[in-house]
Amino acid sequence: MHDLRTFLDGLGQKLLHIDDEVDPINQAGIISSEAGGPIILDNLKGFPGWRFTDILVSDRESQAVALGTTADNVVQFLAEKLFRVGPGEIREVNDGPCKEVRFVGSDVDIRSLPIPVHSVGDGAGTGGRYLGSGVTITKDPDTGVRNEAFIRTQLRDSQPNRVGFWMAARHNWAHYEKYAARGEKMPMAFAIGIHPVYEIVANYSGPHVGYDELALGAGVLDEPLEMVKCETIDLEVPAHAEIVIEGLVPPGVREPEGPFGEFTGFQGGKVGTAPVMDVTAITHRVNPIFRHVQATVFTDHQALVGLPMEAAIYERVRDVQGGIAIHDVHVPTYVALFTVFIKMTPRWDGQAMAVGLAALSSVNLHPKIVVLVDEDVDIYDPRDVWWAVTQRMNPQVDVQVIPNQRIHPLDQSVPTVGDDVTVMRVGGKLIIDATKPPTWRPSARADFTRVRPSGYGDASLDGVLAKVRAHGHRA
Repeated sequence: MHDLRTFLDGLGQKLLHIDDEVDPINQAGIISSEAGGPIILDNLKGFPGWRFTDILVSDRESQAVALGTTADNVVQFLAEKLFRVGPGEIREVNDGPCKEVRFVGSDVDIRSLPIPVHSVGDGAGTGGRYLGSGVTITKDPDTGVRNEAFIRTQLRDSQPNRVGFWMAARHNWAHYEKYAARGEKMPMAFAIGIHPVYEIVANYSGPHVGYDELALGAGVLDEPLEMVKCETIDLEVPAHAEIVIEGLVPPGVREPEGPFGEFTGFQGGKVGTAPVMDVTAITHRVNPIFRHVQATVFTDHQALVGLPMEAAIYERVRDVQGGIAIHDVHVPTYVALFTVFIKMTPRWDGQAMAVGLAALSSVNLHPKIVVLVDEDVDIYDPRDVWWAVTQRMNPQVDVQVIPNQRIHPLDQSVPTVGDDVTVMRVGGKLIIDATKPPTWRPSARADFTRVRPSGYGDASLDGVLAKVRAHGHRA
């Protein structure tokens, strides 16, 4: 059974253990932000028996470990699983490790969990602690189909069993509106510390009629997912989660929420009143591992959303005009999810722009800039991408601005429309065609062939070049 612990074991030497005593509430934010890869804090001040982990899938190598593929095949592999294999089996069991320790009713105090402060200034005087790593589970009251997502959830120093949260206008918000229309409380749970594949698919924004994202994760991992009934609400949660938080969302109740340092790198987005959840139970494993998702830039926060976005865009654009040679899609953590790099080989004039339009009209609101490059450009090296932009793009003909488009609600560069809790922004999107002339014009294309240094491709130099690159010669 794949769970967080089997994944951490699979990382081997890639997982950095930190034995120094660390205050997870006030110090973990900077540690996660500075980490270059998977970390686990083994000595938490004030939380004996607990451990703390983060930055688990921020690079292709870690994503490959999670998915069970190679680093150069991550996007293609995930797209195949999501759109060709589809959902796997959900199996309900009577009990699970997530229930080894139980707190119900008056014993509940969510402040007892090592939920940290992400950024200076979070929470506007409420203590600043935010849960950003809980996979939120809700259920459609009409169909019984669950939905999973990540939502920011605010703790308050003065409230042991109530949290505020912010939802975008997606599936879980539709569930909330249905319960509110009936005057009923919505059951909601957070599963913290599950296998990263389930975290990745929880961020999938495409259609999934009749099944939830957890079922998609079971399909990706090619094994049944064991689910167990909650203690106090009518929901099911992953039986092998490290921690489960259960609660009820009362209809029509709004309390102040925010500010919060979001994945964009700004402390803003939506700040105002938002729904609340009354916590009814907390269960967890013995010696639990708290899975954190730091919300500052260049962390898992971006990668967890970016990877299913990459797979969805890859699937969408490769069928443009009956099929185009799409080699890879990348949404780097350093672009805050708003820019997509696509590696392709254009056959005809206009194909690159068509691919850009398709990418900007995908299921995700995030992309507002698409950069298209040829197969000889490394989309994981920003130097290479910008070399292509400067050398193969004529701003007069190779740039297209598309006005009056719906933009991601947390993109502060674009003005808001209205003042609803869900936030609406309308602005422009941009396509940059930095590809070579298409293959049907070989002479024009040949003019943009890159020069290569002497010795390029010489296999006998592999060992020497590995030493040079490891030394950071090209930094």
